[in-house]
Amino acid sequence: MRSPVTCSDTMKKSLLIPLCALCALFTLPLSAAHLAENHAAAQAKVGQSGYIVFIYPGDWDGSGKKLCRRLYDSKLVQQAAGDAVLLLAPIYQSGSEKQRAAAKAIMGPLGYPGSMGRISYPALVFYEKNGRQYTTVYGEELMDRTEEQVAATVRERMELKRKQDELLAKANSSSSGVEKARFLLDSARVAKLEWPGGLRNAIRNADPNDESGCMAALNFSCWPGKDESMADYLKRVDAALENKMLTPWQKQNACAAALGHLRRSIGMMAGGDLIRKYATAMQKLDPESTLGLAAPIVIRDWIKEFRYGQGWSPELLPGSTDPVRMRGDIPIKEAGNYAVSFYIVTGRDALHVASVRLLDGGKCVAADTVERMVNYSQRTQVFNLQVKRAVRKPVLEFVFKNDKDHRSTWGNIEVKKQ
Repeated sequence: MRSPVTCSDTMKKSLLIPLCALCALFTLPLSAAHLAENHAAAQAKVGQSGYIVFIYPGDWDGSGKKLCRRLYDSKLVQQAAGDAVLLLAPIYQSGSEKQRAAAKAIMGPLGYPGSMGRISYPALVFYEKNGRQYTTVYGEELMDRTEEQVAATVRERMELKRKQDELLAKANSSSSGVEKARFLLDSARVAKLEWPGGLRNAIRNADPNDESGCMAALNFSCWPGKDESMADYLKRVDAALENKMLTPWQKQNACAAALGHLRRSIGMMAGGDLIRKYATAMQKLDPESTLGLAAPIVIRDWIKEFRYGQGWSPELLPGSTDPVRMRGDIPIKEAGNYAVSFYIVTGRDALHVASVRLLDGGKCVAADTVERMVNYSQRTQVFNLQVKRAVRKPVLEFVFKNDKDHRSTWGNIEVKKQ
């Protein structure tokens, strides 16, 4: 083993793994991992690779216990684990007080990783020397696998941890706050590993004004907030698409979430232009990915042009006051008074019409903005348009006030000259 490296005062102040600890990782031990009965015994043997705990179901799955025991005793797995200490520990659903106390003594301050609903057992849980969990192997990566395959998985996870530690070392040695923030963000993106401890504070301290965009990328959620308006949500998605620190995968997921939110909230007709915008962006980010290949189908099936003669339906009605434009062979050509009638056919909800406007080439030439409700007591409501000149390209624009939970209504829309 290489002799210990003395850390500088600067490194000691780091919120993340010290560089001196990282240097010890570069020289891997040739001997197999150590075995220990419990955490107390493990502390005397633990190396820089920390602990790997083989957690098996203590009272509901005998095959899981046999699997963990076989892997725990495997020379191949022990060799792959380097200088880590291996522990074998049960977890109980309804064990006795004595059983639970014995299991707790084995784990010591490591504790079990999260709730039982988060991780399936049996599982191999990897902890740093300081006790922080950094990755877990379970499910298909353990069941029906040979010792050679599991050993390869253990070796892979430990290599990924070394990669993450190298990025943290680069961050610690960087003199630029923006560069440091980027290395820290990269360390959080190492596949299959948990974020390093203290990551948010470290990025915030390195780049307080988030000039790099790393904190925005780290905190970004593609889902709309509970009380977030559509305008604010789409503004946030647009900013994410411009942020160079977000990965293409993150941006594609933001587009996909926006598309679903648009369809549910605004509808396929009122939201057509926005649906096309985000589907196109999603495709350009990675045309051969699953979401990239789905984009043309979204454009084909999720954008509906509202044509005269269709009436209205739940798909048409937005869950907001976004206007819906009806095109087609609208029978308004010459000057005169026209009645636009809404007649309900079926559905449990009334239709709340806020306004009807007539556009000619995008310019409003007539409007009726008196709100009306179409329901089973008032089955027909008529909006009156006074058209003062001939119309070359008539388009009807409607504003509805049905919220997203009250769009179950169908009916007909008819235009007649009075």
